[in-house]
Amino acid sequence: MKYWMQPANPKIFKITELFQKRDVVDWRQFRNYEIGDIVYLYIARPISQVVFKAEVIDINVKAENTIADKEFWVNPKDFDTSINLNRFYRMKLLAKNTTELLKLNDLCENGLKAAPQGSLIIKEPLLSYIQGVF
Repeated sequence: MKYWMQPANPKIFKITELFQKRDVVDWRQFRNYEIGDIVYLYIARPISQVVFKAEVIDINVKAENTIADKEFWVNPKDFDTSINLNRFYRMKLLAKNTTELLKLNDLCENGLKAAPQGSLIIKEPLLSYIQGVF
């Protein structure tokens, strides 16, 4: 099992709104995730914080089998571009961070080099810090 940090840009996709309505989301798959991996979703500016913990429950999901989420895209054209990538992984929400912890500054003080620009594997001591909050 691996632990990942996945950035989510609220100016592109409304992940917080989606998780208010359901607990599963399909995400573009650029890495080799495995079922059971844990993904911590880092919400980009202006939030700049790890807000959600999710588990990978399916991988290599084809576009035609994804869960419809066009309503959560800020610009529907971005959805159309995304769906053409044809490789997604499915995550199930496990927990939400309701504290003021896990902000970018806190993450950097615990091993993160900069705001994540793409998915990355979380290593110590950052992993222990994040797990301590969730």
